[in-house]
Amino acid sequence: AALHLVGGGLLFGVQFLMFANLEAMEESLRSIGIPPVLLIVGVMFLAILAIASGVGMWLGTKWGWWLASFYYVYSIFRNGSALFTVIAMADQLEGGSRGPEYYLFKHGIRIVVHFLLLLYFFKGNVIEYFGLATLSKGKAVGILVGICSAITLAMSVIGLVSNSSGT
Repeated sequence: AALHLVGGGLLFGVQFLMFANLEAMEESLRSIGIPPVLLIVGVMFLAILAIASGVGMWLGTKWGWWLASFYYVYSIFRNGSALFTVIAMADQLEGGSRGPEYYLFKHGIRIVVHFLLLLYFFKGNVIEYFGLATLSKGKAVGILVGICSAITLAMSVIGLVSNSSGT
């Protein structure tokens, strides 16, 4: 819970730094297909999600478990997407200060860490602590993956539409 609260607070602070440097970031973000507004909304979403899940975990609520579990599944999706982006842009990354191997390793490690944390959330004693002893683990994973798939698809469509319209 404390990790989520601190991390969410830091992300919230980063939000202001990003907004202050939006003009400087805009060209590089657009060159990789990310509309700046989408990045800011995404970071704000993660900050709010982290803080809310931290509060829910602190209180031991069912919704806290769901939000935290969603956070980890969504993080796996985000870092998986980043891996695909690195693979697609490997040639462009070769000449930079850090080659594609760095980013592949970084996002690969993040996927492993978030997956292990997600597994922890499905342990019997953890599920019991949050009052979810009768939870169907398969159904819960299906719900979480379904929601993350829908969000990923929606964000991809928004990004494509935004980039094609030049906004």
